[in-house]
Parts: sequence; structure tokens; C-alpha cells
Amino acid sequence: QVEGMQITNPVTTSLLKLLDETLKELLLDKKGTAFTARMHGASPDNDDGVNDNPYLVESSATASSFADCDQKSRKCFELLDTYLLGGVFSRLYEHLAAVAELRCGPNATNLDAPTERRLVRTATCLFSCVTSVIGSQELTRTSIGRKFLVSILKQISEGDNEDYKNQTAIKRRPTNTAVNKMLSTLFDLIQEIVTGTHIDDIDFAMAAINCMDEIYECSRRLDVVGKSRNEPDGIPKKLAAVSDRLLRKAWPEDTKLNKNNVGKLLALFFENSVKEIPSDAEEAKQMELGNLGRLAPLELIINDVLVELPHTEKCKGPVALFPTCCYQSFGGYYSVALAYLQKELVCLFESSLGKTKENDVAEKTLEAIAHLIELLDNLFRLTRDNQTLAKKHFLLQQLKWGSRFIETFVSKCIPFLQLHFAAHEDTILAIIKDLQKSSRQLYHIISHGKREKDSNLAKEAPRAKKALETFIHKVKALLKKNGCMTAMWTKTLKSKDIDGTKIKENTESANEEESEGEVEEEENSDNVYETEED
Repeated sequence: QVEGMQITNPVTTSLLKLLDETLKELLLDKKGTAFTARMHGASPDNDDGVNDNPYLVESSATASSFADCDQKSRKCFELLDTYLLGGVFSRLYEHLAAVAELRCGPNATNLDAPTERRLVRTATCLFSCVTSVIGSQELTRTSIGRKFLVSILKQISEGDNEDYKNQTAIKRRPTNTAVNKMLSTLFDLIQEIVTGTHIDDIDFAMAAINCMDEIYECSRRLDVVGKSRNEPDGIPKKLAAVSDRLLRKAWPEDTKLNKNNVGKLLALFFENSVKEIPSDAEEAKQMELGNLGRLAPLELIINDVLVELPHTEKCKGPVALFPTCCYQSFGGYYSVALAYLQKELVCLFESSLGKTKENDVAEKTLEAIAHLIELLDNLFRLTRDNQTLAKKHFLLQQLKWGSRFIETFVSKCIPFLQLHFAAHEDTILAIIKDLQKSSRQLYHIISHGKREKDSNLAKEAPRAKKALETFIHKVKALLKKNGCMTAMWTKTLKSKDIDGTKIKENTESANEEESEGEVEEEENSDNVYETEED
């Protein structure tokens, strides 16, 4: 029914919504009588058997072809078989191509506002249909499902309506290169629609982004990504580039920026901007820090974007380099940056640099660890030095991901530091001392949550306390084992506010005092460390 209709026709949009609804119900893991009834073309609440959804059809005669499948999968494949024979997915390709032509072609500037709005609505439905198909686990976990997916991709990415009618099509086993090419073609088509011309609707942009993300996830499930992860024209790099572009865009003032759009874009930017660390540790040692993992994008967002927010008027933003970074979206930026700092520390120790036993290579690893801790401290300073940003929901993310970072440091870094302590004592002591600054602020946040009776901070506090206490004990054991106990001294941690200022004595309570370890160089001595017990 969609064939031949104008792309901006409201009936087209309605039909696409019905198709999307059916695809979701068909391909998602839903069970129950309602699903079974709808698969047979009638709703259980509709006794006369009449159904207004043209995409819900009777079971076809091809059931015997899928005899080895379970009942749900067999019904799914029967309906997909009907769709493929009817060229339903070819219609999706034609409409995607039409949207790209109208929005990005030579006549794009002639579109009036109402036509543009209708076009955006139709395109959003198209993206949702593609997402429902590409994101289906049903089509990637079995061999017959994957064959159906390839046939769908031929229609939806190339408009090939004849190949499936050839009875041998379902029996073919395409190469990874061919599948990856079809996924890349579909990705490029959607990318052109969302970035090929001016766009002011962030919901429309996110519908496209979610679709492109599903295409990438599908390629990963099919294991056809291969070396394209590091290729400039590979899907991951394209996804990072389009996320970066949308983050740098100045959206209309009434646009609501939050974790569901800005946060998702930033996560995709970090996730797909990674530069793989060479498996050869000697080769990795020669590389600049910015070419290792996600250190470059993390440094960009933290030092050049987030750190600049307090310098804007009343800390409201936006930041010139990334206009999507403002007070409204700070939570999305902040939590994602903290999460990926911890993730990058994990990735570092899964690489050749984190597994090396060579002291000269370990120097590069320690440099990377120190840089991550520096970035962590820069994030912590945002709430410590700016009262406007010291809000409970921001402090919660800081406590959560800061404690996760400490946990990773204890489990991954401490054994590595022990292995290379003798060769890099000064560097290792400096790393521990720098991380202790962040651990001290976590204690202050815990005390702040207790004073303010914040239930969310209270829930996160036990795990954070355990991480901080383990950090102290592990560091103490590390120093003791290497004969450096003079590098550590303990004291009673005074109750302080988030900004580090001491709480007045009449508001202090004994149960808010915690003990923490510090690494501190004794003044007026030539790098001699002494033990001082409180």
C-alpha cells in the first residue's frame, strides 16, 4: 500500500507506524496469547476477525521450510517471508532514498516548513522500522535468522526486490565483506539524511543516531566488523564523527538537552573514538599518549569542554567549543566522562601496556595512569571549586564513579605498581599521592550526604567507604613490602564541606570522622619520608 504514495502523505506515515508496530511485536522477545493471536492476523479482542493492520497476515504455506525452528521463530520467519516476497523492505529503501533526496538534494532549500515537518515525521518512522529489524536478536542468533537478515539487508540497503524471489537466495551464505558492505551502505544513507542538511529537531537526530547505533551493534553480533573498527571509513569511526558533529551543534534555545540525547551522543563519541593499543608493548611504548585508547577524546571533553563551563556567565554555558555543554546538560556530560575514565583504566590493563613486565615499557603505562588520575582530579575540582555544580545529583555520580575508579585502581593497578616499584618508586609514590586527593574528596561527599540525610548518597556510601578503606590498606601493604612505610602517615580526617572548608566544631560529630592514608613528602628533608601516627 505504501508503494507509489508521496513521502509526505500522512497515510504513508500511518502505514509505516503500523509496520513498525508489527515488526516490534514480531521480532522482540514477547510471548503470550495476544502475540499468538496477532501473528494469525486477528486480535484476541476482535471476535469478527477484522483487523485494520495490513501487515498482519495469515500464515503462509512456507511453514514446512522452517520445520526445524521453534513455533515462535517459525511464525516470525513465515511473516518475514511474506514481507520479502512482497518487497516491503524495498519500499523502505525507496522512501529512505526519497527522504535523502528531498532533504539533501539540490531542491532541499525549496522545502517549506510544513513539508519539512511531515518529512521529518515520516523519516522518524522509517528509522524506527529499520531499528526494529536490525536490532532483532531473532535474526542474528540462528543461521536461518541470519539468512533472512541478509535478504532483508539486500532490500533495505540496495532496493533489490528480485533477489529473494530466486529460490536459492535463502540457501546462500554471504561473506562477511558483503554483509558489512550492506550495513555500511544503510548506515551511510541514514547518516546523509541526518547530517546532509540543516537540522533543528534533536529528537529526529536521536532517532537516526539510535538507528545507526543498532546497525553497528548488528555488525558486532554478526562479527563482521573485522578491521573496520580502526579504519577511517569504518562504521565505528563514522558513528563517532556524527556524534561529535551533533555535540558541537548549537541547537535552538528551547531544546531540552539531557542524558537521553547529549549523554547518549557523548557515550557513542567516547566508545567509538578508541585507538587500539598495539599488542606489541615495545611498539605501544613509542606512541604518544593521545594515540592510546580514549585518552585524547577524554582529555578533549574534560579539559577543553567541562573545565570551561565555570568560566561562562553564572556557570550556565554554553561552552563555545561544544554548545551542547551547559548547566542543563552538565549531568549528562559529567556522568559519562566519569564512567569512561574508569572504563579506560580497565582497558589499559587489558592491553599490552598493562600486562608488561618490562620496566622501560612500564614507564609509558605509569604515564597513562597518571594522566587518567589527573583528568579525574580535574572532574572532581568542578564540584569542589564551584558551588553551582555541587548539587546532589552531580555528587552522586561523582561518588559512584569515583569509587569505581578507586576499586579498579586497587584491583588492577596495585599489583602492577608492586611489580615495578623498585624501578619507578618516585613515579609510583606521586601517582598514589595524586589519587589520594580524589579519595579525600569522596570522604567529604560521604560526610556531606550524612549531614544532609541524602538517601541516594547514603545508598552509595557503603560501597564507596569499602573501596576507600581497601585503597588505604593496599597502599600501606605495598609500601610496607617495599620498605617505604615512612612514605605513609595517618591522621584523623576533619569534617569538611564539599569545597574543602572545615565544618564548624559545633556541627561536627565523632561518627563523621574517618581515618585515611596520605602519601606526603616531609618538608625540610631531602626526599626522606617519615611515619607519623596520629
